[in-house]
Amino acid sequence: METTRHWHDRRGRLVRSVTVREPAWTEQDRAEMLALRLYRSWLCPLHGGLLEECTSDEDTGVQFQVDRSTCRAEMALIEAQRAANDGKKPSPYARARLWTVSRRG
Repeated sequence: METTRHWHDRRGRLVRSVTVREPAWTEQDRAEMLALRLYRSWLCPLHGGLLEECTSDEDTGVQFQVDRSTCRAEMALIEAQRAANDGKKPSPYARARLWTVSRRG
């Protein structure tokens, strides 16, 4: 919100104007953004896990297990793109094509 107040002299001429605006961010907004920034500083930029854990000592720190799964929707998309390109690797322009993936049934 913005409010402007005008002051005039005795002859009615404008002598001063003051505009007061509400800040775009409240104290609560700023506090929440600072908290989010602090939280994100604790996370690994590569996978989002705790930075302290994923950069711990290899021998004495946290041990990790890796599991793999396949996004079947992405796989179907890749197969459709290859089929549309006669089985060849997609051209650099393939990124300009818009594709959608949806569930059947």
